Amino acid sequence: MKNSILFILFLIVFTGCSSGYKILKPEKESNFRLSDYPTFGFYDIEAKGDTVSATFGKNIAIIKEAISRNLEGKGLNQAQDPALKINIAISVQEKIQTRETNFQNDGRPQYMGQRRYSWKSKEVEVGRYKMGTLLIDLVDPATNKMVWKGGGEGVLPGKEKDFTKGANELIDQIFSSIGNQ
Repeated sequence: MKNSILFILFLIVFTGCSSGYKILKPEKESNFRLSDYPTFGFYDIEAKGDTVSATFGKNIAIIKEAISRNLEGKGLNQAQDPALKINIAISVQEKIQTRETNFQNDGRPQYMGQRRYSWKSKEVEVGRYKMGTLLIDLVDPATNKMVWKGGGEGVLPGKEKDFTKGANELIDQIFSSIGNQ
């Protein structure tokens, strides 16, 4: 009994401290070492159409800043003609959360006439949320070959300050898999 209570407390503390993002398994070339690249820079990001939100530019700046902070912490400097280029891929989808109605919670059967009652289960919308995926590719511009890629996915927060905190945590976790090679 005592062990089960400790286990439940551990789960509550552990899940309460997690950022809610799933880190995707990073992949790298066998000969990739981050210390071989003294400088880094970003590819231009082009986005057009109705899918671009009003905060797109600000969110990209937050992501670039977090990536820069991580790479500078590993000894790289940002440059105009970099030895390592960074490609950012972002996918955001709006999802609808639903639940199925049931007889116990959603009222009585409807009278259809001639002593016939009818009740049908249906899906009802409970809420909407945005699911986002961030992929980061490190490319060697000399060979135009991807040398490392990593990413994460999860539900995007609705508030701007929560987005900044979540993006920083996610990118810190993504780049922790590179280590100080």
